[in-house]
Amino acid sequence: MNFEYTPPQTPMEIAFGGHRCVNAFGPINPNDDERLLEFLRSSDVPPRTDVYINSGGGHVEAAMSMGRILRDSWLSTHVGQYLLDDTAQLVESPVKQRRFIDGSCMSAATLFYLGGRLRFLSPGSQFGVHQFSFRNPVPAIVGRSQILSSKIARYISDMGIPPEFLELSALTESTSVDLVDHENLRKLSVVTDGETSVEWSVQSRGNTLYVRGERDSFYGHHKVCLGFAAPNFYLHTIIESQGRQEQLVSAFPLVELSIGMTGDRAIDLSDRCIRVAEGIYTNVISTLTTSEAIELAESDGFGLRIRAASDAPLFLGIAPMATKGAEDLIRSFVNCLSNDRATTF
Repeated sequence: MNFEYTPPQTPMEIAFGGHRCVNAFGPINPNDDERLLEFLRSSDVPPRTDVYINSGGGHVEAAMSMGRILRDSWLSTHVGQYLLDDTAQLVESPVKQRRFIDGSCMSAATLFYLGGRLRFLSPGSQFGVHQFSFRNPVPAIVGRSQILSSKIARYISDMGIPPEFLELSALTESTSVDLVDHENLRKLSVVTDGETSVEWSVQSRGNTLYVRGERDSFYGHHKVCLGFAAPNFYLHTIIESQGRQEQLVSAFPLVELSIGMTGDRAIDLSDRCIRVAEGIYTNVISTLTTSEAIELAESDGFGLRIRAASDAPLFLGIAPMATKGAEDLIRSFVNCLSNDRATTF
């Protein structure tokens, strides 16, 4: 497989960020995973860069290894190619023109694609699957095929994709390709567009118990944790800073708990929260009353806003995360740990 990196081209593109991409095209060969890793290092490709894939497939295990490299490097995936428009480069401009070309992502390349933290598919691009197998089905090869199938199933699970995706592949003979429509790919979370679904789970750590919602989006990788550390409930939000540590930690004084998907209800946490930047994240932790925890559990979503003032139209932090599908989990958590049983559901 070939890899090409296009960095920002002008001082304005550098100043405003973005304007960068990787094109990955051609068949996937053994050891392409090692080549990809070296390419990302030598080209100094930053996190959140978009990777455009145009490939008919190839080596399955290399494709999965490449997908894990994408996920660990915080990269997103598209199908097609994104190129500088040579016909427009004669005109001086603070932003160089680029053009997108629809492409195809087939067979093993689909596994590479799944490694993107966010995954996009243009209407004109094609996404095709079929059975993964070795060409010579002798007994020794059949054994290897079973091992490979197990590895693929584990990989798909690790990428957050439901097993139904593997079933799609299994239904199509290796000699043909099934083009999967965009609607099905979105239902299977293969295509996320600019935001993944919220994943809710119960976690425990350091003598605390908490319900955690996690989501990735254009605006960063975020987590909201509604927790309990006897005798109090608390809120712990984890925000990908994206270079805005100063505003998140100190420059913006107002910290609000946003309740409901419309964000109409807000609770000022400014005087009872702590804010700490650690690595690529900013942590905001605040105590909650039992009634506030119950209000969160009854809501259809909640998040955190960090603003310069109450009338500021823009905010940093976490837009409300929908609790749909996790209502019983969150309510049971709060109900079981509430000190005042009379005020629970």
